[in-house]
Amino acid sequence: MKTRKLVLIVADAVLLAVCLVQFILSARDTTKYFTFKDEPDSLEIVTPQETISLYKEGEDWFIGEKKYPASMSMVDSYISAIKNIRALDKVGSIANGNNVERYELTDSKKTIVTAKLGDKVLRTIEIGKTAVSSSQCYMTVDGGKDIYLVSGGVNDTFDTSVAAARTTIVLNLNSDEITGVAITDAEDKTWSLSRMGDGDDVVWNVSGGEIELDEGKANVWLTSFASLSTRDWYAEDAVLEGTRAVSARITYNLKDIKLEFFALPKNNEKDLQQYYGTCSETPYRFKVDEKTVKQYLKPLEELAK
Repeated sequence: MKTRKLVLIVADAVLLAVCLVQFILSARDTTKYFTFKDEPDSLEIVTPQETISLYKEGEDWFIGEKKYPASMSMVDSYISAIKNIRALDKVGSIANGNNVERYELTDSKKTIVTAKLGDKVLRTIEIGKTAVSSSQCYMTVDGGKDIYLVSGGVNDTFDTSVAAARTTIVLNLNSDEITGVAITDAEDKTWSLSRMGDGDDVVWNVSGGEIELDEGKANVWLTSFASLSTRDWYAEDAVLEGTRAVSARITYNLKDIKLEFFALPKNNEKDLQQYYGTCSETPYRFKVDEKTVKQYLKPLEELAK
């Protein structure tokens, strides 16, 4: 037999073997995908601890009857998780009561997530036990009896709470539209800085002190008030005793935004100073760190040339 013919026969045999292996592997692939294209405008997450109702109004999302503003990054993660589910295998059925216990799909342990568009239910999932891999869990989909092993960290995404779903943003302003800030310290001493005009035509005004203003420093300081975030929000019924450390009035887009920060009592002198804040843009009190408070306590002299 000629060498060339022998090589061709061997190549055909190898190709046939590869095809057979691929066929066997594909035949064993049990992966199933649950996806939908519509964008939900409401989500309900029922955990063993609480019910989280999220809904969209305009371009914004809110939580529950108290209408807490929701974190858009959290909402996006919820929607992504429920829109694209990758089930690796079917492991059993809830028709078998033992499986309900085994995979922790009982009422006291499971998490139920429902996504809707208007009155139309787009998807319902029931999340049970976390698998050996922490990024996998067991669940049922759309009221079906089959229990699937699902990957992608769906269990972690919906291990959540109202507190976790709330936005951490207190203020998110356009810095170009901030035209002035007035600061009042704990001794009721007030000074203010304002600007008028644009570009090279900006005129600065300082009251409450005499300095030769450094316009670069002034601009950086004024625009730093555009954003304010919190680590956490206090419950509406929380009893907070504190001493006012500083208050501020931000003139923005022809209106005044008022802020106050209060120093909370220390348990002992070695404790770090803790603060809470209030803002006219939200009815909810929030935690704030010392670094942020010091920004508001900056003395006028630091803006001098």
